[in-house]
Amino acid sequence: MGDLFKIHKPTVYHTYQVKEDTNGIPYVVRSKYYNGIKFRVAKSPGMMSSPGGVISFGSENAAFFYQNEEWCSGRDIYYIDTRSIPSEACLFLVTCLQTIAGKYSYSNGLFPDLLRREFIKLPVDAAGCPDWEYMKDYMSYIHCVVSSLPILH
Repeated sequence: MGDLFKIHKPTVYHTYQVKEDTNGIPYVVRSKYYNGIKFRVAKSPGMMSSPGGVISFGSENAAFFYQNEEWCSGRDIYYIDTRSIPSEACLFLVTCLQTIAGKYSYSNGLFPDLLRREFIKLPVDAAGCPDWEYMKDYMSYIHCVVSSLPILH
């Protein structure tokens, strides 16, 4: 992973430092539910938010989520800078990253140095580089298939 991406630690905002606002930006915490989002918060002047188009993960739950919009972070959250690849390819990557999540826990957290040393299997192109276009097309196909399924009540 370290050969492919930069991993960042965003500015930490504790719950008491943010104000809930349904029209605000996501507040991402160490949860494996709801894309890691606890609630939305007002973006205050001087707040250092994290960019959209990245994959977030918590060190103690090792759940990976694609954050498609600007967000701010709670404690022990990191992100993989994936802004250079298509969002659909990021969703493919999230699925691949989840395969390593079981190796980590609250007492054995996934911190950036450990993630940089992890290897995951990805489709590659003729040059041996990750085939982001294939991943994008694959996830777009899956989305079309799932969208066409009937809703059962």
